[in-house]
Amino acid sequence: MGALEGIRVLDLTHAHAGPICTMYMAAMGAEVIKIEPPWGEMTRFFPPLINGVSPYFTFINRVKKGVTLNLKSLKGLEVFKKLVKISDVIVENFSPGTMEELGLGWETLKELNPRIIQASISGFGQTGPWANRRSFDPIAQAASGYMWLMKDSIDPDGPPLQAPEAIADTIPGFTALIGILSALINRSKTGKGQMIDVAQMDAMIAVFQSLSFWHLGKTTFSKALSSYGVGVSGCHKAIDGYIMFSLPPGRITEWFKQLLGIEELTWEKVAEWVGKRTVHEVDEILSKSGIPVSPVHDLDQVSTNEQARAREMFVKINHPVLGEITLPGFPIKFSETKGNLSIPAPSLGQHNYDVYKKLLGLTDRDIEELQGEGVI
Repeated sequence: MGALEGIRVLDLTHAHAGPICTMYMAAMGAEVIKIEPPWGEMTRFFPPLINGVSPYFTFINRVKKGVTLNLKSLKGLEVFKKLVKISDVIVENFSPGTMEELGLGWETLKELNPRIIQASISGFGQTGPWANRRSFDPIAQAASGYMWLMKDSIDPDGPPLQAPEAIADTIPGFTALIGILSALINRSKTGKGQMIDVAQMDAMIAVFQSLSFWHLGKTTFSKALSSYGVGVSGCHKAIDGYIMFSLPPGRITEWFKQLLGIEELTWEKVAEWVGKRTVHEVDEILSKSGIPVSPVHDLDQVSTNEQARAREMFVKINHPVLGEITLPGFPIKFSETKGNLSIPAPSLGQHNYDVYKKLLGLTDRDIEELQGEGVI
């Protein structure tokens, strides 16, 4: 059994922050019902499409059941309310106010099911002067200070820099997951659900150690690291690629000096030593000496890395359209309840009959009528 076996989640999310939260719940055994409009959610169409399938949707919606439902129709609304009554968690990342406009505000949901937990993920939260602003990952990177920090650590005189991955979606998604798991524990004690409000901006600000450095010393984490650390730490060029190592002050730095046979460390001396060796040679010498080190891997090298494979960080998936594909695995290693991310993302409406017939007791004719009316 998965750790969340027996928990039913209604997933109204799109894009990244919401879907990564619900995917992890599904990986841990929750029954996640991904509810999309009849035309599909936005990441289904994110390019490049491989045989009509988006790599983005394929990655972030695994292990979920997929149904279609038009929440803007009266019949669709009634179907959703029936699902609320038999579910544990609702996750949505609409713009603030959308659930209320649909007639699905928190007051309505908790009246339908006092045990329900609703997690709302948005750019700036449900309250405050920026609450109505729309946001995606780059907006949250900008607003939270992350783009400025990227620039400040790489080129203080250059333009702000955007991270290449959706960091300001992923951190809020995991923040929401923490909130949901905590609310489930609280419900087990009180019997009552609750509403969880997570903002991308809040979640990003919360994890920045640089804000502590800034308020206390008018510096940032990266500047403090370079000022008080050993100046030769960093990325160095070997004969056949790049390698990264870190030298904190103390015994590790002393080991490194002994290894190189020098009294004073300079960037030039270290660069010369590394430059005469292959990445493999430097990696082997330093790792055996207890110095934190790693080759700078490209994505092919990450995918074949012996440590990542030993940790089952890549899984084979039999996709109905794409065939056998490889995607990232589940990173939390439980001793008793193993996570599973090897089930492909659902096709549009794949589980309509399974959910509406088995869970809600609708007949084939009921379902056909809903289809004919564009409700599902």
